[in-house]
Amino acid sequence: MKIIKCRDLGFKCDFMAAGSNQDEVKKTILDHIEKEHKDELDKISEDDITHLKHRVSTLLGRSCGCGAL
Repeated sequence: MKIIKCRDLGFKCDFMAAGSNQDEVKKTILDHIEKEHKDELDKISEDDITHLKHRVSTLLGRSCGCGAL
């Protein structure tokens, strides 16, 4: 099971994406961020967006999938 929360990425939001397929969970959280946090994304640079996507991949790649460090 892979789980990631918006709060894990620095957003003040209780949304959580979960599932057994890492790619699907990544797509779900990124789609949510692009839809619900568009205003915040518009304020950050392309480099920061790239770092955000990398952070999603890193957190989902951890063995338990909970995002805990």
